[in-house]
Amino acid sequence: MDLTALQSALASAGGVVTEMAPGQWQIEAEQWRLLVLTSVERDWLRAMIPIMPEAEALPLAAQLLDASFDRTREARFALQNGVLWAVFQHRLSTLNAEDLQSALSQLLQLHTYGTFEELAEAKLKAIVLGLQGQQKSLEEAYQMLERLYDEGVLGDLGSSREEREKVLQVWRQKLARLWQQTDYPQN
Repeated sequence: MDLTALQSALASAGGVVTEMAPGQWQIEAEQWRLLVLTSVERDWLRAMIPIMPEAEALPLAAQLLDASFDRTREARFALQNGVLWAVFQHRLSTLNAEDLQSALSQLLQLHTYGTFEELAEAKLKAIVLGLQGQQKSLEEAYQMLERLYDEGVLGDLGSSREEREKVLQVWRQKLARLWQQTDYPQN
């Protein structure tokens, strides 16, 4: 793919495309900023989107590496300059518009969801085991979810009552499903 075709393909990704330097673009939307860097001489393209600060990512390193191996498809997680990035790299000369659009979609999905759905489920399962071990009821677990939400752990402190209820409903459904699937081991 040549740089003119690349710039045209980037324009269809959504967001505002700005050429920062020859062969370097930034695509910016309200919720995200994606960088695309190329080197014609080295025949490579790198597209990347920031996910979170490195300090927040380090406790999740094992899960992120596991996800990079199996679930992120062509994208990978990488640390650079104190930031966890989702990164896609490809030979520029063999890249086509379809593969580029797929890669950009993967990067945006990792930015939005990361592998954190699975991480959240694993943490929630550990909470379920702990509560079942303490012989707590599902209703007490729901109350704990509400407390975690009110403390900002599960949602945005500034959200409306309606948004709060929607988020809590999703968490309640996950909790109820895991509660039924999980049996605390008896001694």
